[in-house]
Amino acid sequence: MTGVADTPAAPAVPAVPATPTVRETGDVPRRRGRPRDERASSAIAEAALRQLHGLGYARVTMESVASEAGVARATIYRRYRDKADLITAAIADNSRAHLVEGVSDDPRADLIAYLEEFDKRFAEGCLEVVGTLIGMREDPWALDLHRQRVVAPRVAYKRALLERARELGQLRLDADLELALQMLTGSVFARRMAGDSSRPGWAERAVDTIWVGMGTAAASRWC
Repeated sequence: MTGVADTPAAPAVPAVPATPTVRETGDVPRRRGRPRDERASSAIAEAALRQLHGLGYARVTMESVASEAGVARATIYRRYRDKADLITAAIADNSRAHLVEGVSDDPRADLIAYLEEFDKRFAEGCLEVVGTLIGMREDPWALDLHRQRVVAPRVAYKRALLERARELGQLRLDADLELALQMLTGSVFARRMAGDSSRPGWAERAVDTIWVGMGTAAASRWC
């Protein structure tokens, strides 16, 4: 006995997980305040996409988008940090619609449809955005944001379709899916950079090149 009453030990305080940073998540912190007007949000995104296609990324400004959307510039800055934040968010939200949800029964057909839709709606604008962001060496965060929001989900979608094709026995088990992904992306952007027009059937030929080169014997009936 020490003569001193034993004091119960204080309960251990669980460690608080570190909060992911903006650069880790790609999410830009938003100010708290009044609930957002979804009509204003839609008007801003639509105006940003129209100007991206009509003016090009370099000529789009937060002021020009605000003017066309019929909102105050402060309304845009409550939602987006800067132009890169606005444009990448608008592209990402607008281009999700043509990604087929669920397990594909025909990954070859879904890949062809994806390439055609992406080429028609987004290829030129995305190519300009990427080129501009690559040149913005003083703000590499903007390019990272585009990769996280726009590029990564589409790469994941195409990879899932290729993996599904492998599950169905259409592609070999040892097929180089990373190379296939690069070939599919190149089939869109190489023509844009060369100034070549999209000839009918180009997407089907691009996908069939992969099915022939990486496919199983059973896959020949698809091509």
